[in-house]
Amino acid sequence: MSLADVALGLFEPLGKVIGKFVEKDLDAGLLRIYPPAYGAIVIFLTLISAIISFSSWFVLTILGFVHVLTLPLVLLIPASVFLLLFYYPKIRVADKSSALENETPFAAAYIAVMSTGGISPYVSITRLGRFFLLPSLREFAKILEIKVNGLGLDPVTAIEEVARNLPSREFKELLLGYASTLRVGGDVVHFLMRRTELLFQRSLTTLKIIGERMGQIMEIYMVIAIIFSLGIYSIFTVGVSLSSIMPEGAMGIFGSGAALFLFGYILMPLISIVFLWFIDISQLKQPSEDYTPYIVYLGTFIPTLIVLGTIFSLSFIIEPLGNIELIKTLRSPIVILCNYLNLPNGFESTVGLALTLIIGTIPAAIYQAYINLLEGGIEYEMASFLRDLVEVRKSGLSPEKCIINLSERSYGKLSKHLKLIARQLNWGVSFSKVYETFSKSVRNWLAKTMFFLLIDSIEVGGGMPETLETLAAFNESMIQSEREKSETMKPLTIIPYIGAGTLVLVIVVLLAFFNSILSIAHSGVPYGSMTMALLPPVIVQSYLMGLVSGKVATTKTSQGFKHAIFLVLFSLIVIALVPYVNKAIAISSLGS
Repeated sequence: MSLADVALGLFEPLGKVIGKFVEKDLDAGLLRIYPPAYGAIVIFLTLISAIISFSSWFVLTILGFVHVLTLPLVLLIPASVFLLLFYYPKIRVADKSSALENETPFAAAYIAVMSTGGISPYVSITRLGRFFLLPSLREFAKILEIKVNGLGLDPVTAIEEVARNLPSREFKELLLGYASTLRVGGDVVHFLMRRTELLFQRSLTTLKIIGERMGQIMEIYMVIAIIFSLGIYSIFTVGVSLSSIMPEGAMGIFGSGAALFLFGYILMPLISIVFLWFIDISQLKQPSEDYTPYIVYLGTFIPTLIVLGTIFSLSFIIEPLGNIELIKTLRSPIVILCNYLNLPNGFESTVGLALTLIIGTIPAAIYQAYINLLEGGIEYEMASFLRDLVEVRKSGLSPEKCIINLSERSYGKLSKHLKLIARQLNWGVSFSKVYETFSKSVRNWLAKTMFFLLIDSIEVGGGMPETLETLAAFNESMIQSEREKSETMKPLTIIPYIGAGTLVLVIVVLLAFFNSILSIAHSGVPYGSMTMALLPPVIVQSYLMGLVSGKVATTKTSQGFKHAIFLVLFSLIVIALVPYVNKAIAISSLGS
């Protein structure tokens, strides 16, 4: 028996009540489950979470680990489970809507291109359903095929029926408009072409709006990451400084190392992660992404952080760990570097952490740079190739001969792929096999998508000059959108560099200032301890700001690996100025 069977058997009446509220969202989110069964699952899992949380709370209370008054907090766990499951269909609808909105212009371009070759939208959509680079559209195509082949509906009625429940407004309007135009005997091809042009115009407008929104998000993030952090760190610096001349515990939480740890290593990184997620859902991004850079990143970064982080940073903070002879020997490069830079005691853990983050990220950054070197800008070369293909096709040559002739021209990083395609066509290889080879050797999503549209327009649509002209025009619109997005986002990458430098420099100045002032009162700040408490979390924050910078500029967090490295290096350069800052403040204090 499945979970749905068990839950429905126990809570069918309540499941029907909840099912009525989520039924529409289940359909729109393409969740194929009986609504009362889903409602019963919500009740069942909420009850299970309540039993587990209350049992754990009871045991911990008996053992004395938890106070009795914490019972209201336990109620939050089953309540959170219920709300999460209840609103999950709505969340999925929003996610599907966003994904389908991103795929709609490409689907519309494909349908319009194929319509010029006499292919109906139903056939075009079912063919797109076999195209793995548009995952959301594949689900829609499968449902459409079930309606036609399984339930016996005619294609136009099936399109209307499925379109009404689609979460994407633009794709819904495209399909319902097509069905309406066909029923009244209008010009379907003209409607599809015009509708697709409008979709691309909207995309350009949307990109400008998103560019402004990203700027606002980055401003908010910088306020939290810099102004808020500086305020908190200043409070802790003052608290610890005054605690050295006041009775123990007089400053309360403002002198607490545990509170500083929670803020620097948990709260601020969590805020950065939340902003990464918020940026991800706010951007127009490609439906499919190459995840190999992240695999390389996790495979190298985590072991490096554990091993080198322990040796280079943690051993300076935890004294028993630093007393181990092997670790003393292995961490000696950090000590030598700090001595070379004339840094005071206490900076070793910060420098060690910075080098750990850099070393752990370099392999993934190099791998991403290698991908950029191989395929960076290949989509622009594809646009040039398609435009030349249209002009050569007008001379009367077959599409195969056109591709073979154009393979002799230079199209940058696309040329080697075109030469392979030309050889395959000369050998009589089918277009489907040609595309399969191309898709395996190219990572760029837009280039693979446009080549698929080209292959299908030739194989199914006949490769007529009018069809290829339409495809080239739509591809140029896509390239224009990509360029607009890139130019709009690029200036935003400068902001984190200014923020990271400001954050590190102000913390250094604060430490030196309070140390100098209180030394006059013969009560100096524990400078080394304060440095180990305040600066390592700032390095972590600078690193995360680099990831956010890459995400904002390119929609890919992997493009932020290099920015993370540069920001940590930039922070180290600022730290190298510490001896000069301390000297200047000491001279100023003596002069006053």
